[in-house]
Amino acid sequence: MTKKVEFVGTVQFWPNGARGNPVALYMEKLENGECRISARLTEWRHIVGVGVTVNKAAGNYELNLKAAAPADGAYEGPYWNSGIKAEKPALPKPAAAAPPVGGSEGGTPPAPPEGTTPASS
Repeated sequence: MTKKVEFVGTVQFWPNGARGNPVALYMEKLENGECRISARLTEWRHIVGVGVTVNKAAGNYELNLKAAAPADGAYEGPYWNSGIKAEKPALPKPAAAAPPVGGSEGGTPPAPPEGTTPASS
């Protein structure tokens, strides 16, 4: 079976501060349903966005692009075709607060509600 490759947008790199030509980005849909976005130029092929949808793959591509070219002004874009909205992964949830050490053991017991007498032991 031939691979289906679809044009999804462009990114423009600024190597050494000189404006470069826009680089086309293509999405490849694998048999397992996974989407992969990357350039076809050899020098930029190592930056790949992967996701279960094209929007998640676009968000992953943007994160990988920022990690690969972290300098300000190193690139411009990416610019996605209409309909594609880069979906960034959700931020990790904060860890749940740990219960106090010792729990309810020790210390003073809670006061009984008003109007009741405490049970005798």
